[in-house]
Amino acid sequence: MRIRSVTVAADATYDLRPVTKPAPLSSRSSRPHHDGQAKATGVPATLAEQVTAVEAAITDVFRLAGSRRLHHARQVRTGVKLTRTGWEFLRRVDDLGPIRVSHLAELLDLSLPVTSRALQRLEDDGLVVRQADPSDGRATRFVATPQGHTARAKIQAAMHDELGAVLASWSDDDRRSLAHMLPRLVADMRAGSG
Repeated sequence: MRIRSVTVAADATYDLRPVTKPAPLSSRSSRPHHDGQAKATGVPATLAEQVTAVEAAITDVFRLAGSRRLHHARQVRTGVKLTRTGWEFLRRVDDLGPIRVSHLAELLDLSLPVTSRALQRLEDDGLVVRQADPSDGRATRFVATPQGHTARAKIQAAMHDELGAVLASWSDDDRRSLAHMLPRLVADMRAGSG
């Protein structure tokens, strides 16, 4: 077992998690394994074992995505002072804006008051701005300001660099497989969630 780490600032290195080096995907057999083969190759043999392995990996990805230490390191590297919650709201507004509070609350599965308060904080910081909704004069929509777009781009670039540093040691075949299979998993889970 080795510890994979990534340098996210000139003077800080963070453990991402203990990992064992998997065999390249191109060398793995696509046929079902017997129990002895699963233990010998490290590849889960049954559907239940495979689901458990994927579920554990997704849990680790969520944990890393929400890591205070990594987020703080990104803030230090980019000079952007934004909470993890603020980042998520800014990212959505920047991607989807102009967007109504009600639509954003629905997308994030949050209440209207929680969503409104988070947007108010971003507005107070000059990262988003309200606009009148042309289809409904009583409603407002939020869009990212140029400052908000720049802040989002800086944090996104830091995240891209972190992932790039990890994937740089992977084979081209493994990177291609991940780039194909992960979006497929997301799409299939989204379709199955009704």
